[in-house]
Amino acid sequence: MNAHKIYMPPPSNWQDFQTLVGDVARLKYVPESVQEYGRQGQKQNGVDVIAESINGDIIGFQCKETKKGTITKEVVDCEIEKAKNFVPNLSVFFIVTTSPRDVHLQDYCNKLNKNGGLGFKIYMRFWDDMIDDINRSRSLLVSSYKYYLDEFGMREKEVHLYAIAQAFNRPAFTDDFLHERNISDFESALVDTKALLRTGYLYDRFGKNLVLQTIPSSAIGCIEYKAFIDEVDKNIDVIYQAVLKDKKLLQKNPRQFDERAGEYNIKRRKIMRKINEILNDNNIQKIYCHY
Repeated sequence: MNAHKIYMPPPSNWQDFQTLVGDVARLKYVPESVQEYGRQGQKQNGVDVIAESINGDIIGFQCKETKKGTITKEVVDCEIEKAKNFVPNLSVFFIVTTSPRDVHLQDYCNKLNKNGGLGFKIYMRFWDDMIDDINRSRSLLVSSYKYYLDEFGMREKEVHLYAIAQAFNRPAFTDDFLHERNISDFESALVDTKALLRTGYLYDRFGKNLVLQTIPSSAIGCIEYKAFIDEVDKNIDVIYQAVLKDKKLLQKNPRQFDERAGEYNIKRRKIMRKINEILNDNNIQKIYCHY
């Protein structure tokens, strides 16, 4: 197993994702039994990849490449109904998705398993789980993510910086605070950005769809860069604490919003100046602010 976990993005298309699911299945089940089942357009009864355990249990995998957010409980129910018709009968049915881990879906599957009656066990596997599986196999890293393996430790900072540039090039940080008419929306944007710095995932503040995914800052080996991220995080927290303090005040007296705009512009400008400095040092286009 690798001493350091390598974080990589999901495949760019469903075909490669399905192949990768099959490769991971070969690490856990009888390798010769693993096969991609059927082809696009054929009736597959919810199964994209099939495998057999050493005990003879039939394992089915449904692969769900998701571009935004996560899948729904309704999708889970739909795939379960299809899988009930699979022949031979499944012992375990995995729904594997490129979305990040979702406790609500995990709890839902646990509830279904506890209630019984499906004819098989149902489990979710998220991209976080796939990363863990891939990191346990150097051969799989070499075959599927050799570029990331070769560049690990060299490009991780650059990859994260591009994500930072994208995350902060948003109205919550680039527009004059006078245009931020809803302080609750601004609060949500701060929370989402702080989550990106820690987890590598950024969701939009309206639909809560996944809009950006990168490696978490904790996986980056550069001490100086980690210090930079910590400083940005602390500065965002200063603004966040100010928002919590001002939120009730501004709701009662909206006229004070304009009075506070200047202070929020100053606080955000401090963050953006620091970010643009490191973007410039790494030949990445700077972010333009409108205040």
